[in-house]
Amino acid sequence: MERFLKSYVVTAYAFMYLPIAVVALFSLNASRMIAFPLQGLTTDWYSDVLHDDRLLGGFLVTLLVAIPTAIIAMALGAMAALAATRYRFRAKSLFLLLLAIPFFIPKIILAVSDLILLADLGIAKSVVTIVIAQSLIILPFTTLVVASVLIRIDPQIEEAAADLGASSWAIFLRVQLPLMRNGLIAASFVGFVLSSSEYVVTAFLSGRTQPLSILVASDFRFNLSPTLDALSILIVVLNMALVAIGEFVRFRVNEVKSDVGRDSSAIEFR
Repeated sequence: MERFLKSYVVTAYAFMYLPIAVVALFSLNASRMIAFPLQGLTTDWYSDVLHDDRLLGGFLVTLLVAIPTAIIAMALGAMAALAATRYRFRAKSLFLLLLAIPFFIPKIILAVSDLILLADLGIAKSVVTIVIAQSLIILPFTTLVVASVLIRIDPQIEEAAADLGASSWAIFLRVQLPLMRNGLIAASFVGFVLSSSEYVVTAFLSGRTQPLSILVASDFRFNLSPTLDALSILIVVLNMALVAIGEFVRFRVNEVKSDVGRDSSAIEFR
């Protein structure tokens, strides 16, 4: 049984990461033909990506979309997580149901609905419309990330602050916000990664301003080349770097908290 489980895990990881390894290999191929055998190794395709004004423009548009989307989805997700884990109200079940709807409705339906709504309101497609639509579909993910942190926080800490006379706003700023900081950081990185890789909703609402995901998808349909392989690997590396930065920030925050806790204990002991 143990051997079967190990084989299953190895197979699952190979299925996920072997295609990425193949793409990375072809991104270094000296030939424009994406096929074996390789004709040599080169980094020219990476140089072409970094000097392509069209792709760089799409990358800047992606940043213009992903950064505000991550911030908005993180902020709304934090508020929704606080409402779901810390407050009781009559329509809570309905609130949670509406929050989870983007999980169950296909993105193509959400995209068409957003497009029809914008047309009825007379709003032109732009970066703003992409940010709004992406924030709504990413909101459930950021809510779950923050809620997973809030669930582990002992509510008695907040009750103790209230017993000492702290207002609801003071409890949020001085108790809840510092404790949920790691969740907020993680939610913002999750929102950024999901936004930068979103295609369906972005394709319907992008208009003339097209992020990198739309440009890459268009190129893959009409012009399959090692340049796109190089671009794909750069995107993977960027996402891995974001995850590493998030983990480093989380580690530093926890380290600072531990140092503060040890200093406080030392002062109390004295």
